[in-house]
Amino acid sequence: MTDSVADGMDGNIGVLGGGISGLTFANLVGRAEVLEKEWTAGGLMRSVKEDGYTFDLGSHILFSRNKETLDFMLGLLGQNVITHRRNTKIFYKGIKVKYPFENGLGDLPKEEAMGCFNDYKTAYEKREKGELKAPQNFKEWMRYRFGKGITEKYLYPYNRKIWDYPPEKMDIFWVEGRVPQPPLDDVRKAAMGEESEGYTHQLNFHYPAKGGIQAVTDALAVKVGKRLKTGFEVKKVRREGAKWVVVGPETRVYDRLVTTMHINDFVRLYDGVPKEVREAAGKLKWNSIHLVMLGLGKAKLNDIHWAYIPDSDILPNRISFPSNFSPNAAPPGYSSVLAETTFAPGGEKAWMKPDEIVERTVEGLHRIGVLGRKDVSFTKLVTCRYAYVVYDLDYQENMKVIEAFAKTEGITLLGRFSEFRYYNSDRCIESAMEKAKLFY
Repeated sequence: MTDSVADGMDGNIGVLGGGISGLTFANLVGRAEVLEKEWTAGGLMRSVKEDGYTFDLGSHILFSRNKETLDFMLGLLGQNVITHRRNTKIFYKGIKVKYPFENGLGDLPKEEAMGCFNDYKTAYEKREKGELKAPQNFKEWMRYRFGKGITEKYLYPYNRKIWDYPPEKMDIFWVEGRVPQPPLDDVRKAAMGEESEGYTHQLNFHYPAKGGIQAVTDALAVKVGKRLKTGFEVKKVRREGAKWVVVGPETRVYDRLVTTMHINDFVRLYDGVPKEVREAAGKLKWNSIHLVMLGLGKAKLNDIHWAYIPDSDILPNRISFPSNFSPNAAPPGYSSVLAETTFAPGGEKAWMKPDEIVERTVEGLHRIGVLGRKDVSFTKLVTCRYAYVVYDLDYQENMKVIEAFAKTEGITLLGRFSEFRYYNSDRCIESAMEKAKLFY
């Protein structure tokens, strides 16, 4: 793939936001200029480098079902890449259960494992016969697809924790295709202690050897070159005839406009947004995230890549081990842990003091045997306001209003927080590729 696509239409394009979506789009469309608020582009695909450690803003890996997308990502890294076979666990009642849970049933006590399988089998057979009522929300969908045991032991408590929002108040349109349906025989094998694998599209994944996940967006930023304007905080956007005027440290004028900004921020800054659109955007729900970065005075803690923690008494919902992704992520003789705690804006976890977040994280990970308190030699807390999209039951209705407005105005919505979709990085790239074709 070429670095950029030759101009096929007259007019310049303004791209608001320099995350993975905006940078990919500008890489493909040569007349696009990217305006990024931060001094470093990359959005959530950035890394913190301090005291010899490299931590990403969240647990990021490179994988995709789409070969073109995967080739694009790996092409950006060249030789700067490491390939792993996933080793992921779920910390459940003192047991490290293989991920996904239904493929790790053999790690449970035999009675529990067979109970989960029998529940799964019952749900599977009744669903195939049309004897189960179609689910109306995410909680019902879990029982419908996985049965009582797997749902109550893992799926419900983990999802209640990560979304910080009741699954019974969440829509289900997004899970089809994202959460694979494991074959009945695979779950039987797992319960019997035989080997089986789930989520095979990410069983083998890639990661930068050096630079953390930001190596991907740094490579894109180099390709975009002078068309990337960092430190450009957008203050106002307005339509003037056939032009868009973007006001920030200076005023920029564009013939076309693409926004990757959080839809709430864009609606707030855009002149003349109708009341119903502002209200629809205001009703959308999302999560923020606390990231506790820990350096440890041990050469190697374990061989796990990342792990899920459904226990509500432990603050983080997910942890990863950056030094297991790449030996360059920690100084020689040290290792690292990245602990993620998602939370609803305005909720209880949003008001925790920084010291309390770090202390509760370390204490919880010590309690479940991840680390020893005395081994912690480096701590850093980073909080990201925008992390995950939450699909509540009113989501589709609200998005129809916003999308209709954007279409009428001729504004292109792009990326996780503008399209307001729970996109992984590969899907962000795919969306940028799809949207770029509209500008050739």
